[in-house]
Amino acid sequence: MVFVKARAAITGIGRRARRATGPWPDPVPNKGASEFEVDLWTLSDFVLGKVVPAVGVRPYPLNELLLMTAAACRLKPSVVFDWGTHIGVSARVFYECARAFGLGYEIHSVDLPPDASHVEHPGQEHGRLVRGLSGVHLHRGNGVEVALDQWSRMGKPARPLFFVDGDHALESVRDELTRIFNTVSDAAVIAHDTFRQSSESNYNIGPALAIEELTKRSPFRFKLIHSGLGLPGMTFILPN
Repeated sequence: MVFVKARAAITGIGRRARRATGPWPDPVPNKGASEFEVDLWTLSDFVLGKVVPAVGVRPYPLNELLLMTAAACRLKPSVVFDWGTHIGVSARVFYECARAFGLGYEIHSVDLPPDASHVEHPGQEHGRLVRGLSGVHLHRGNGVEVALDQWSRMGKPARPLFFVDGDHALESVRDELTRIFNTVSDAAVIAHDTFRQSSESNYNIGPALAIEELTKRSPFRFKLIHSGLGLPGMTFILPN
């Protein structure tokens, strides 16, 4: 009986989410809270009903999709920059979030030039999930350089959000984070592939090490929120 009720409740969440029309309820009930707080019931309905049907759960599993949407709703950024566009999964997540909760930001997504040679180059699939969507702008070039140039051209708006999911080498991620936070004092960053795995896994922990170095240099400047649990991992870095 308990199983049946639980299954019915889960099914009900999906049905409510699929039926939802008009504006979604604000998932940030305590806007002035000193701690990071969101309504995960509302965001779970949203992720299951709107995000997963659009993008699936790869490369971002459910806990990471929740962190991405929670970060956008809690921070309410002026603009979102992301690099490692590929087919546009992360950009589509932020697009759906902005549209559902009336956040009003635009998205600038950066990927490698068309003639670049890289194992993850999307080719003709570049930006497929966001092509033609209002408020989504696709760029080519070096991710952090293009993003910071666009931010400057926009008049250096406050509270930009940067989504870092490009080259995962320690040196590359360290350089990207350093350039962002040296240039934009109130920047917030979501970094992907940040799970601190054991050495036996042979997993690339470059992003995790880069974040550890960042926080050691400035131990009181940042607050970290991790998706936890397992691979691939995601970390939200926001100003204290």
